[in-house]
Amino acid sequence: MILSPLLNISLRPKLYSWIKQSRNIRPIIKLGKEKFQLCLDVHQFTKDELRVKARSEYVIIEGKQERNTKKGCFVRQFVRKFRLPDGCSAEKIESKLSPDGYLTITAHRNTCKQSWPCETMIPISYSSKKAESDETTCSIEDKPSNPPSDK
Repeated sequence: MILSPLLNISLRPKLYSWIKQSRNIRPIIKLGKEKFQLCLDVHQFTKDELRVKARSEYVIIEGKQERNTKKGCFVRQFVRKFRLPDGCSAEKIESKLSPDGYLTITAHRNTCKQSWPCETMIPISYSSKKAESDETTCSIEDKPSNPPSDK
């Protein structure tokens, strides 16, 4: 930086463009009780070049970009597949593209009022009658009378 005024060289634009191109490659994933959120940097793609698909257990993000240049055809594409957590429905997924190039995918989770994971209490009924040998109850006669012996 000391020599740049003397040599009349500016390093800042080159460094800035490199940093701008190498934005966050890894997605940001937030998993909460009420929603699952996924944030992906796709600033090099337009809305028409992106596709978001939802299957029963997965969300798939695809991007394909084709440009014709003087030197030939330039193709850039990616496919990312993320597994949906328990409680997320593929029908309730929303996706938004921000002006600065971040694609945010939100899937709301089905939650219970008490706690997660959802549990259902099954009541146990008490029968005043003794167990009889019918199809709905177990009896001692169902067990083998002679246990296997070790010989």
